Amino acid sequence: MDIQHIFILNPAAGARSAQRRLEYELKKLSPLPYTLYITGGAGDAAAFVRETCQSRTDPLRFYACGGDGTLGEVAGGAAGFPHAAVAAWPCGSGNDFVKCFGGEGRFLDLKCQINAGSILVDLIRVGDRASINVVNIGLEAHAAATVSRFRQKPLVGGRNAYLIGTANAVLRHMKTDCTLTADGKVIHQGPLLTASFASGRYIGGGYLCAPRAEYDDGLMDVCTIRPFPRTTLIRLIGTYKKGGHLDSPDFKPFMGYVRAKKVQIQTREETTLCLDGEIIRGKDFTLETAPRAVRFILPDPPRQEAGENPHRFE
Repeated sequence: MDIQHIFILNPAAGARSAQRRLEYELKKLSPLPYTLYITGGAGDAAAFVRETCQSRTDPLRFYACGGDGTLGEVAGGAAGFPHAAVAAWPCGSGNDFVKCFGGEGRFLDLKCQINAGSILVDLIRVGDRASINVVNIGLEAHAAATVSRFRQKPLVGGRNAYLIGTANAVLRHMKTDCTLTADGKVIHQGPLLTASFASGRYIGGGYLCAPRAEYDDGLMDVCTIRPFPRTTLIRLIGTYKKGGHLDSPDFKPFMGYVRAKKVQIQTREETTLCLDGEIIRGKDFTLETAPRAVRFILPDPPRQEAGENPHRFE
């Protein structure tokens, strides 16, 4: 049977030019038939992919055209369907999951993805939602919530929104009172600065929050950081961004690190949880790994000529 190629565009992700860039790339696929679906809001991509997989038996390739949130939704919808595979065409603000495989440049040429092979990767389930990259609570989740509010505003969106989100979180969200239980063992109780539950490695457009995480080992890398003064945060943020916190003596008094299959989060007050940049709120969350749950299309690394701009479109 012929493979069906279905492109799913999140028009709210990344730069306003993303749709024009995608249409330019799709023209280069001619005469290959394809379907383009434009999402209408949160949860739409996952529902569309799931319904498509349920109604068809031919091989399906879904191309998530957006950021990590779009990719996570598409992957969650395709999980459990062996005739489906998921690709990333990164045009969001962060595009962090593809950094595990060398970065955005490897995924921008759609022709390279049409016949590329795939690998099995894990998902993190949170109720009826899924994350393919990282789930966060605390400072980083509140920063992501601010990013989601500001990224579509003129003169603010894109990378600048991350700076605004981080500044807002540092000023207003330095403590989250919660209890974390990993595989039945309490690993944190009381005030928390931030915590990440990771299958991927990067968040926030390049912060290496989980340098030891593996995308196919069936485990979450769980890193908790207890509150410390803002002056200390400013001093240590560079170490954290580079992924040096797990081995840093400066972080040791404040940090916990485990690997787990299931994590339960309970908070005293309703708080923000971030799944690949997408925001949900509540007081009680259960995170579970879904090992090797979805096929992820992995094209060959690009052979880029000097001076070539992979973002060029006409």
